[in-house]
Amino acid sequence: MSRGAWRCEPGPRGQRGFTLLEITIAMSFVALLATGIAISISTCLNVWNRAVETADLNQEARAMMELISRDIRGATLGLDRASGYFRLSPALEGEAPFDLLEVSTSSSSASRVGLLPDELRSLDQESRPPVTDYMGVGYAWREADLEGPAGLYRVTTVVPARVMLGTQTPFAEYVNAELVSDAVTKLRFLCYDGNEWVPEWNAPFQVNQLPAAVSVELTILDAREREHEFRTIVPIAVR
Repeated sequence: MSRGAWRCEPGPRGQRGFTLLEITIAMSFVALLATGIAISISTCLNVWNRAVETADLNQEARAMMELISRDIRGATLGLDRASGYFRLSPALEGEAPFDLLEVSTSSSSASRVGLLPDELRSLDQESRPPVTDYMGVGYAWREADLEGPAGLYRVTTVVPARVMLGTQTPFAEYVNAELVSDAVTKLRFLCYDGNEWVPEWNAPFQVNQLPAAVSVELTILDAREREHEFRTIVPIAVR
């Protein structure tokens, strides 16, 4: 052999390197495996996120239903059947699908005194009709304004306004508006009069009694802008 010439001697039997084809196949297999794992993890995360969103949505709906149901269950017209009120006004055609519900309720009477402003606490009760032990509560949709964003509001009247028997003098009143939800797209009510469900009610002026039950239907928009409907029926005890 001439000077400078060399040759590669084969290594021990059974020991050799990977070919380019084998490396390519191995890398493709690893890539497919990694892609499958990534898709599985992404799917699990999506399922988890949707489950969390659904749970949050159901929790919000339950909280709203409980709040509305509590006020309806506590509805009262007072001992004289004229010191309270229960008014259901259906949404007008062409307007947003939000019925207006206004009731006098004992559900929040425990916090009524604490909500009274000083000018109402200092009134001489001996020279005026006695203050009732219930509050006026209303549920209505409000557009966005300087006082708050658009949404469903619970409006509380600390001393319910009413027409006194034999007079036209209403009580003084103090109003507080609380945003219940900005994701509600529909709120509907129906009253059961003992025979059928009716879309409006006005007690004591048109009917001198409370409905036997109230159907509540609301629709909430989730983060994916999908609507979810919730319904419940709230019975009212005879008072």
